Amino acid sequence: MAAMSDWLSEARRGIELAGRKVYLDNAGAGPLPRQSVEAMMGFLRVWEVEGEPWELLLSHVEELRRSYSSIIGARPGEVAIVPSASYGLGQALLGLDYERGSNIVVGGNNFPSSIYAAHALRGRGLVSEVRIARARGACIDYGEYERLVDDLTVAIVADYVAWLTGCVEDLKALRELADRHGAVLVSDIFHAVGVIPVDVKSLGVDIAVAGSYKWLLGPHGVGFLYVDERLLSDLKPASSGWLAVKDSVLKRFLSGEKPFERPLDTSRLELPGDATMFEWGTWASVSVEGVLESIEFLRRLDAPGRFETHTSRIAGMIQEGLEELGFEVITPRDRRAAIVSFKARDSYRIAESLYKKGIVVSARPGLVRISPHFYNTREEAQTLLEALGHIKKSEA
Repeated sequence: MAAMSDWLSEARRGIELAGRKVYLDNAGAGPLPRQSVEAMMGFLRVWEVEGEPWELLLSHVEELRRSYSSIIGARPGEVAIVPSASYGLGQALLGLDYERGSNIVVGGNNFPSSIYAAHALRGRGLVSEVRIARARGACIDYGEYERLVDDLTVAIVADYVAWLTGCVEDLKALRELADRHGAVLVSDIFHAVGVIPVDVKSLGVDIAVAGSYKWLLGPHGVGFLYVDERLLSDLKPASSGWLAVKDSVLKRFLSGEKPFERPLDTSRLELPGDATMFEWGTWASVSVEGVLESIEFLRRLDAPGRFETHTSRIAGMIQEGLEELGFEVITPRDRRAAIVSFKARDSYRIAESLYKKGIVVSARPGLVRISPHFYNTREEAQTLLEALGHIKKSEA
């Protein structure tokens, strides 16, 4: 076995699961770093013996907002900490302005949440039509979007990385298309954040959502909603809550004021001028602690381009090996992030067979999905390929 670099050795020491299994299911849920688990347990221990550390949570919510914002190239005021990516997406879409006869265009490769959210808009009468851009193979042709988008399109909703095929969408091209027709560009960036560079300003997205538990290596319970500051004043949230107001206890705390020294003014609803208008209720405090530490773990180990380069090499090795073994790989080499999928009639049987050998991948409809991360090694990729080679021979 080739000697590991210092940073890779440190990464694997910090993730207990890495020493127990060949874990290649980061597109499903990434493993928790030890320091994240310890942070959550420590927070719970303080709560147990001293009571809820409320002000610590307030400070950590704002720290998490800043940390995540820097990852995606956003300003802190453009990011809301929400319960999940699906929640953030649904609420942001409900906040857009819909005219009579308008439509919404969604990518057929999208994770189902955005497609269901679009259907819900139609069910409420906000849009008259949901237009789905269908893929030809692993990716959606730009011409398919161009055919569907018109001057009545309110939003184009396209995932940055397709959850099944791993195809990377050309969001910059869709930005130009949206501009020509006065539409908003919305993207689920969940399968990109933490493993490939994401710069929402460069990509040109107006709204972007992600969660904490894939390549960011956090627990469930935290989602991120980005809204470009140019759009914030135009959004009209469908509802609100005690934290989503201009004079919230969080903003009081951050300004140095005691959060509950003054009564909250409930005689009117005055929204803040930032993305916290979508933070309606109390955050999942324990999860916030875990995600904050997970991002710190990633930051400590990453260097410019390190994760992307390393993971791309592992994914490339896996893809080449699969093709040599005769599997039908559907992930495009030239538009791949960190997902490699191949067709399989009985994907669950293959995934279960691999699991028995200590190798974790995902079974999806007619596909086996493999999704490495920076802590995975070439040796693990080879172990996977050897196991799949045995499976292939047994089917011959």
